[in-house]
Amino acid sequence: MATITRAALDSRNTILRSIVLGGMFIFIIQLIHSWIVTTLIQKTPFILVWQYIASGALGMAAFEGGIATALLGVFFHLIISLVIAGVFILSAGRIPLLRRYAIAGSFLYGLGVFIVMNMIVTPLSAAPPLPAPTLPWLIEAIIEHVLAIGLPLGILVRQNLS
Repeated sequence: MATITRAALDSRNTILRSIVLGGMFIFIIQLIHSWIVTTLIQKTPFILVWQYIASGALGMAAFEGGIATALLGVFFHLIISLVIAGVFILSAGRIPLLRRYAIAGSFLYGLGVFIVMNMIVTPLSAAPPLPAPTLPWLIEAIIEHVLAIGLPLGILVRQNLS
């Protein structure tokens, strides 16, 4: 009986560890990506990236809140990253096909995250609409979601849950 309980706890710890690791990786990679693309290339102040994320809940008031709303945006992004990782990892635990083809499934998941975030979550939030993306931006954003969100989750599933 103790062996069964121990195995269940070990399994839960592995899943939780994978979710946290995946979420943190997604968060850090997207933080670096935002800094490079938005701040260095597009010349947008870095604080605006995080305030825009906070504006999903606060609306335009987020841009008047200074560092406090930027930190709220950082917190929201961390939570979103953990949820994205959790959905994929928990799904892989229940769907054998997703474990068997973790990398291919994770690429599709990254594309799905891009679609859901940009066509459902952001438009339904209080965030102000962004201008229509250019084709190069669209391609770059899709590739970024597939490689920075999907691929790391696929690798985690392949290593830890297979």
